[in-house]
Amino acid sequence: MEVEERTLARVFSFDIRFTGTRKTLFYRKLFGYSSSTKRNKKDGTTKTYTHVARGLLGAIPHLKLGKSVIAVPKAAASRLEEFFSDFKWQPIELYSFDAILPSELRARAMEESFANYIVLGRERVKITTEMDEILSIARQRKLTPEFAERAQHILRVIEEFIALDWTDGQEFSRRIEPYLIQLRKVI
Repeated sequence: MEVEERTLARVFSFDIRFTGTRKTLFYRKLFGYSSSTKRNKKDGTTKTYTHVARGLLGAIPHLKLGKSVIAVPKAAASRLEEFFSDFKWQPIELYSFDAILPSELRARAMEESFANYIVLGRERVKITTEMDEILSIARQRKLTPEFAERAQHILRVIEEFIALDWTDGQEFSRRIEPYLIQLRKVI
């Protein structure tokens, strides 16, 4: 029985051999991070500013299989191999191999990754929320240049994400396609 290339996963197991700031930077570049700052305003209220930085895995559907074990679609493996081979992360003990993961796990990875926040301009937004807002505004009136630009950015993010669709028979892509058709029409 031949396995469809799209269902294959690349599993990476890593053990970094460094600590401190470099270790923090490694995990931030890989998984991303968010930080908050509170500022007191003149009127006595407090304003919280949140900064979100999306790591490499923010744009790739993935599963955390253990503390330092992750699985990604085989199509995205080269991006992780390039990241791990970067000289600044040496020494690192790295093992990688191909695997076949159950369809439920791959579907869950797609859903969870798609539900994550992205950075759009200076805002932290959910793809689905932003997509719904843009379509809602487009039904009422023509998009302003600002919203048209936002729509194009969201469309690019979704298309990049769908290129890594890991589900059986691309069921995730089929479910998202009606939204993409509507987004393309309003841009």
